[in-house]
Amino acid sequence: MFTSHGRTVSMNKHSAFVAIVKEKTKEEILKEKTYRERCIVGYRIEEMEKEYEEAKNYGRYDKKRECYVNSKGEPVVHRKEVVFDDVLAVIPLSGEYYSNVAKDKQYEKKLDKTIRDVMTASLKKRDEERMKKNVDELVDDLKKVAEVVKEKEAVTGEQQNEDDLKKKGEDDVKVESSVDVDDVDAVGEEQQKSEADQTQMEEKAEVPITEVKTESEILNKTTEQCKKCMETCSACT
Repeated sequence: MFTSHGRTVSMNKHSAFVAIVKEKTKEEILKEKTYRERCIVGYRIEEMEKEYEEAKNYGRYDKKRECYVNSKGEPVVHRKEVVFDDVLAVIPLSGEYYSNVAKDKQYEKKLDKTIRDVMTASLKKRDEERMKKNVDELVDDLKKVAEVVKEKEAVTGEQQNEDDLKKKGEDDVKVESSVDVDDVDAVGEEQQKSEADQTQMEEKAEVPITEVKTESEILNKTTEQCKKCMETCSACT
């Protein structure tokens, strides 16, 4: 491929060259604009101002979008909200405009929407800032809720530990009481067993005494019988 200077460049270098041409800065784009484009911007701003004042007079306020709208329902703003250079940057040069119109029948409609979006960009910026603020507030609220939950969990954990310790103490007391009752029962059983053994020993001890007394009685009775026999024998002699 030949350049304007008659030099040959490769396709890769040509692609790089095209890329560099497309990546113009905003300042460079604005410098290319002519009196025509600047007049168009002035005219569009005046039209926007008329639509804004008319919307205010007729009370056409969109509560959902929080802005005034024209007869077509499109958002409108005061001229002080419009940034001149931003609008100028999207106004095509004369040659570019007619070339795109010839290629695309919907170009004018698309261009008009682009220009209106740039002119009402302040509304979008306001909504984005409001959304960011709402998100930040939501995050702060969530952090506060998390802190409260964390504190409650800590208190609940401490209370649970206290309850566990208290319950453990009660269980220990119950165990000790149970041991005491068992000891008392054991002592009572031992005492009853001891009393029973003592009673049994006494009963066993009483039996020989009774037997001794009985033999004594028998002996006395025998002795008396012997005496009677001797007396009888003496009488017979």
